[in-house]
Amino acid sequence: MKNIFLIVCGIVITSSCKNEPSTSMSKEIRTPKTTTLTSAQRLANTAGIKNWNEIEQIKFSFNVGKTGKTVLTRNWTWNPKTNDVQLIALEDTIKYNRNSKLDSLQISSDRAFINDVYWLIPEFKLVWDQGTTLTEKKSQIAPISKDTLDLITIVYDNERGYTPGDAYDIYYDANHKFKEWVYRRGNDSSPSMMTSFEKFTTIEGITFATDHRSPDGATSINFTGIEITKTN
Repeated sequence: MKNIFLIVCGIVITSSCKNEPSTSMSKEIRTPKTTTLTSAQRLANTAGIKNWNEIEQIKFSFNVGKTGKTVLTRNWTWNPKTNDVQLIALEDTIKYNRNSKLDSLQISSDRAFINDVYWLIPEFKLVWDQGTTLTEKKSQIAPISKDTLDLITIVYDNERGYTPGDAYDIYYDANHKFKEWVYRRGNDSSPSMMTSFEKFTTIEGITFATDHRSPDGATSINFTGIEITKTN
């Protein structure tokens, strides 16, 4: 178990998207009755949230690269309907149910899980997560590409999650697709981390950005081995 402890603790140096999701992660997603969608709903729809109810299981590998070398890999199996989670890292395996009381090692694993899911489907978090404030600005200069993009900012309150009070500035294009984002720890005015969204792929109706790069290209976060099992 020493290996698994080290690899889940590696989250501290890799990224910071670790807020606890609302319980709606394991519930059905209902289509809004209103005909006018919010920007958050449009972004989630573009990424395929309407197909989420059909997913029985999703597998994916979360990988962190430094100067071209992979330094961290976590392999996940998640059943959203039951909230069963399995982590395989190095030679160790941890299984737990997010609806159950977790021990200290499972909590560490769950922190890593929430982080990695946030990177995988951040568009859905805009409409899933509770205790948030959303603000919007049109035609902003994106910090990495310098392109003119629309901006939606999500700020978490100080009472929930593993890292309460955090903020994410998300830049998206006219097609409601994420292009880059800035993470600000504790809603600080200065960026804690920023990355691009690249190499989009669509699997069973869900669209993922499988590659993220820091402005200098030295740090990368990517996903491999994404597999989806749909409800029969």
